[in-house]
This record gives sequence, C-alpha cells and structure tokens, in this order.
Amino acid sequence: MKLLLICMTILTACQDPVQTVMQEISKNDMTVKWNIEQEIIHIEMEAPTDGWVAIGFNESASLSGTYLLMGRVINGNAEIVEHYTDKPGSYKPIAEYGIANQTDLLSGEETENLTRIRFSIPISAASTYHKELLPKSTWNLLMAYSLEDDFQHHSIMRTSVNIEL
Repeated sequence: MKLLLICMTILTACQDPVQTVMQEISKNDMTVKWNIEQEIIHIEMEAPTDGWVAIGFNESASLSGTYLLMGRVINGNAEIVEHYTDKPGSYKPIAEYGIANQTDLLSGEETENLTRIRFSIPISAASTYHKELLPKSTWNLLMAYSLEDDFQHHSIMRTSVNIEL
C-alpha cells in the first residue's frame, strides 16, 4: 500500500499542472480558437452552417496575399485545404503551386447547422504562400463561412478582426 501511495505521488508530481488554454475570438456567430505548442498551432473553427468554414491570415485587411484555410465536411468526411489569395475573388489551393499541404486534420463534424473543423499547422512558413504564425505575432484574421460545401461558392458571412497569436 505504501508503494502504491509513493507511485501515485510521483506520478502526480511529474504531471504538467498547466492545462493548455485556447485563445478564442467570436464574431458574427463564427468562433475561432487556437493555441501554440512548440512548433505547431492548433486551430478550431466553427460556424452555424452546413457548408464550408474558413479562416485566413494576412498582415493587413486586404484579401490579396491571404493564407486561407478552408474546411468542410461532406458525407461525414472532413477536409481542410490551404489556399493562397492573389486578389479578391482569386484564390486557389496551394497544392496547385506545387507546394505540399502543411495541415494535419484532427477532426471535423457537421451537426444540425453547425460545422466544426479542428486542425494543426506548423508555425513556420513552408513557402512564400504560407505565413510565419509565431507566438505573439499580430494578424488580420479573416473569418468566413458559406451555406455550400463547394469552396468556390461565395460566403454568406465574411469579416476580419485583428488578433495576437
């Protein structure tokens, strides 16, 4: 019994007492959460839709040059695709530039008018189409969602807000 108590004490002392807390921003019924662990940023985005949800990172409020991450759930299968925005209305998957996808899809769900996507990406830019998403860096965060799963379908809501990672 003493051995069990000693083991439990050691295990408790070795556990990291700090819980990872996600930062959060909500606007126009869309919520984005994130936290950075070492070289990875974990992101969760959700909106009241059965269509796609998206976020984008840019140094300014302009759409040109935005690193855009679009997610959707189709027939229970989630996907997240990186895009680069040349100019408003002109964006395409980064893979079309010959760059490998940097996202790691963690989960996605669609339930009664809510789409939620969880994914991770490296904080270091892998190409000129990505952004250096370093801790304490400031960004204009694009937030958008659509009623449709087709990434070319226009958003029903699009806004932006300044954040610090």
